[in-house]
Amino acid sequence: MASSKARSRNRPGQGKSSSGAGARTAAAKPGVPGAPGAPGAPGAPSVPVVAATPTSPTRQASPARQAQARQAKPAVRQPVQPAQEPVQPSGTPGPPLWLRITSLVLAILGLGVSAYETYAHYTGKSLAGCPTGGHGTFNCGAVITSPQSMVFGVFPVALLGLIFYVFVVAIMTPWAWRMQRVKVGSLNLSVGWLRLATMTTGMGFVMYLIYAELYQIGDICEYCTGVHIITFLLFCVTLVSAAIWGLGKSEAAT
Repeated sequence: MASSKARSRNRPGQGKSSSGAGARTAAAKPGVPGAPGAPGAPGAPSVPVVAATPTSPTRQASPARQAQARQAKPAVRQPVQPAQEPVQPSGTPGPPLWLRITSLVLAILGLGVSAYETYAHYTGKSLAGCPTGGHGTFNCGAVITSPQSMVFGVFPVALLGLIFYVFVVAIMTPWAWRMQRVKVGSLNLSVGWLRLATMTTGMGFVMYLIYAELYQIGDICEYCTGVHIITFLLFCVTLVSAAIWGLGKSEAAT
């Protein structure tokens, strides 16, 4: 009997101690709902929620740093383009080959006729196939022995024609047509301009000889007329070449 009463007296004390411990545990844990100081509990102050990872405002890079960043970037390598071969112009500059050969043939003919007239002048022989008599007709002997056949009474016109055509043959060769400039001593001359000047001078002299035959001598020389025609044709070839292909142009030697 006495032991059962003692046990009944000890039970309320145990309940109080256990309830007190539970209250202290709830108060120690603020996260437990209903506990004093816990969010949402009656009478508890509201606490603002703070994010776990604080954020900082983004800083704008200065212009100097942006420039350094651009310079730090590796340069993009452009693909290397293969070297292009120079485009060769179609055709060849200067007159065609047939025109150059034609000019050379004409120059050789003029040289041959001038050499024959010079020979007849110094030997006194009549030119083959040319009449020797009459007046106002073809008379080569009268023309090549007249006073007008001497320049300043010293140089025969036939000899000057021979020297002239030696030079014309040289500048009418296909190689001379391909040349651009030629050196004569300290002079550096354009072959195109030299050719044009030579043929212009020759045509001026031809006009004088035609005037002398028709109005001073009164006779016409067939061989002289042939040289005049050849000179006129070469003059035309030179003018046409200068007008179409220009002066001073050169062609690469093949």
